[in-house]
Amino acid sequence: MNPFLSIPRQALAELLQACGSPLTPEQFLESLPDIIAYRKFPSRARAAAWSKYFILVVAVLGLVLLPFLGDYVENAIIVAGLATVTFFEFRVHRYFSENNPKAPSLGFRNQACFAAGILIYCLYHVFVAMQVPVQTRNMIEENNLPIDLDSIRSMERIFYLGVAMIAGGVQFALAWYYRSAQAREK
Repeated sequence: MNPFLSIPRQALAELLQACGSPLTPEQFLESLPDIIAYRKFPSRARAAAWSKYFILVVAVLGLVLLPFLGDYVENAIIVAGLATVTFFEFRVHRYFSENNPKAPSLGFRNQACFAAGILIYCLYHVFVAMQVPVQTRNMIEENNLPIDLDSIRSMERIFYLGVAMIAGGVQFALAWYYRSAQAREK
């Protein structure tokens, strides 16, 4: 018998027989989902709560700063993506709080897609050369400013690689943390 059920075996057998079930108590317990997986849900719900509020703050900041950031199409896509991830993270939190068996897979998909989005965005900026306007180049040359555009490009690459590794890695780790609460199929 499963130690997490507090009903005596004989009482369960009588209940199953009264309901017309041909199953023995052991067969009935084998047909239930993995109870140990559901014991992991409260800690995943806490992680989802932290995650949803953190992503919400970033999405709201992105929305507020959108008019000031320039390159409106790229930034609008980022804010729309953050809003989508935030919406689903609120659902993930609710599912984990309600012990919904869909929570681990939804949480994994949401965070894995978010991590993939971060990686794609950062790798795009690593491999696509920074465009310095001709006007700015001319100003640097005319005024003999000690600005090395290659050094700035190298620092930009390092920055985006760091963001990809840290932010993408954290989101992907959270995705696997959510997934680890999934019930094992028998």
